Amino acid sequence: MKYWLYLLFCCSLVTGILGSISDKDLAEALTQVVVNSEMGHLKTLYIYTHISSQSTEGHLEELLDQLLITLPPTLQARRLFLQQSMDYKPYVHVVLALVDDLQALKAIYKRIRATQDLSYTLIYMSLPTDAYGEQIQLVLQLLWRLSVLNVGVVLRPPGGQLLLVSYFPFSASHGCQVIAANVVNRYQVERGHWASQDYFPPKLGNFYGCLLTCATWEDMPYLVWRRDGSGSFVGIEGALLQFMADNLNFSVGLYWMNKEEVLATFDESGRIFDEIFGHHADFSLGGFHFKPSAGSEIPYSQSTYYFMSHIMLVTNLQSAYSAYEKLAFPFAPLLWRAIGLVLILACLLLVAVKHCWRGLELPRNPYYELFVLTMGGNVEDRCLPRRISGRLVLLTWLMATLVLRSGYQSGMYQLLRQDTQRNPPQTINEVLAQRFTIQLAEVNEARIVASLPELRPEQLVHLEGSELQSFPALAQLSGSSARVAILTPYEYFGYFRKVHPMSRRLHLVRERIYTQQLAFYVRRHSHLVGVLNQQIHYAHSHGFLEHWTRQYVSAVDEADESVARIASTSYSTLDGIDGDPRLTEAEEQQVAPVRQNVLSMRELAALFWLVLWANLGALVVFVLELLLPRMKLRRRIAKISRTKEESTCAQKNVTRMRIK
Repeated sequence: MKYWLYLLFCCSLVTGILGSISDKDLAEALTQVVVNSEMGHLKTLYIYTHISSQSTEGHLEELLDQLLITLPPTLQARRLFLQQSMDYKPYVHVVLALVDDLQALKAIYKRIRATQDLSYTLIYMSLPTDAYGEQIQLVLQLLWRLSVLNVGVVLRPPGGQLLLVSYFPFSASHGCQVIAANVVNRYQVERGHWASQDYFPPKLGNFYGCLLTCATWEDMPYLVWRRDGSGSFVGIEGALLQFMADNLNFSVGLYWMNKEEVLATFDESGRIFDEIFGHHADFSLGGFHFKPSAGSEIPYSQSTYYFMSHIMLVTNLQSAYSAYEKLAFPFAPLLWRAIGLVLILACLLLVAVKHCWRGLELPRNPYYELFVLTMGGNVEDRCLPRRISGRLVLLTWLMATLVLRSGYQSGMYQLLRQDTQRNPPQTINEVLAQRFTIQLAEVNEARIVASLPELRPEQLVHLEGSELQSFPALAQLSGSSARVAILTPYEYFGYFRKVHPMSRRLHLVRERIYTQQLAFYVRRHSHLVGVLNQQIHYAHSHGFLEHWTRQYVSAVDEADESVARIASTSYSTLDGIDGDPRLTEAEEQQVAPVRQNVLSMRELAALFWLVLWANLGALVVFVLELLLPRMKLRRRIAKISRTKEESTCAQKNVTRMRIK
């Protein structure tokens, strides 16, 4: 009995409502929204019809028939789904839903948890008439949970007009994440058009200072939170987060992930994000990898990637070239042998000429003159050849020695500026062939072994700390016979080089092992994905990310004399390197050169040692030149004295013999 009364009530209600507006007028109103809004820009229109009450079946069927007639030919490529639920569509699409009540709408969205704000959705509900009633409130809350934001619900209140109802989750009047009905447009039947052409007003362009919580962890050069009361961030991701908060006008809440939670994020299933997005945060940021193959089993969605992270090898440097080896470095050993052979042959030629043509006029010191001429000195006019053939030989010698001197000077300057070390490996194959011990984080071992199948298991050692903590120990091994490498993201080494002077004792193998992209993570199909993607696009197009990459990472690509140091930042959660924890704004922005563009005593050590040894040798020769004549004079005096004594003795003997 109650069921028949309820059915009778619904029939009378529907009859009263339908009497005011015809199906043709209703179809015309819906068509105007579809054609004149963003929905008209797409080719395929998905139409879903679902009925919970048999009393409205005829009305919705007639409305559907009228719509198929009214819709323009440009939208003829449409798909109809009668009494079927909707599947998730990972692309921008257009949906027109014809339902009678909340239960029918729930049946359409039964299979999906969220739509990621990828749909422009127009919903017509035949039974509800009060835009601020309880059922419409429940409808809007359902749409918010499903992240259906670009949505309008068409109602037919008494009075001969249609209402387009939507909601604004962030509003200066309603507050933060308060879902309340708002009438965004009205259709007047007598005039035959909507009051406004704005059918889907933006909802996420301004968060009105509302709180969005970010799950993250401190790790430079990605993100560190200033603890000086300013509430700002340091690092690539920190700067990006601040950029988004300023653009979208939201305040950043932080959920600091502990070490166990961070390690759990390396699990490919990503189950830790169910807990994080279910209870703690709206999105996550922390060097998380973009996974192109992430399927439906992954409990999170991800933004487009914002940073390209290159996985590379950093090795220690073997024993450095000695100061004397550096003097010979600009030329290859074969070239030095050729130069030495030519000089020896030239000296032998002078010896032959000097002994065979004694009448030929030669310089007083021909070997010395040859050495001076080779070093770029002048030749006395009287020593110039008289014949053209001799002058041609002289000019050839001058040109050859000029080229050699210029090449040597250029190579020597380049060597002194770069401070080249002994034979660092230039490729990954050289690192593997030279049996380097490769240190890496344990969580990355499976991925590295898959990327480098030629890597021997005995070459792998797990890092006890982070890469940043391990770089100083690696630098300490430089100059020894040890061969150790750390497998690390490029940005770690770039940041370490900017904050630590001993980075000059490390060598970066420029060949990449593989490249990974970093992205934001959000709950499955969250509406925040579109917002984050738009901000990442803005950051890239305005050069924002490139600026902060140069600031924190890319000093390794600059010339040695222009490498800039920034003050290091210490942090306590997981990793850290020694440094000043008080990073001021001036320190962050200031780029100060490490040293002036001058050669140091260490770089010119060989030259000073040669000058010292040459002067010491000259001093020894000078002393010998002073002492040898005196020694010879004393020997002569002694010899003369002995001779006089011998002659005196002989005379005495002769005299004695005569006396006898």
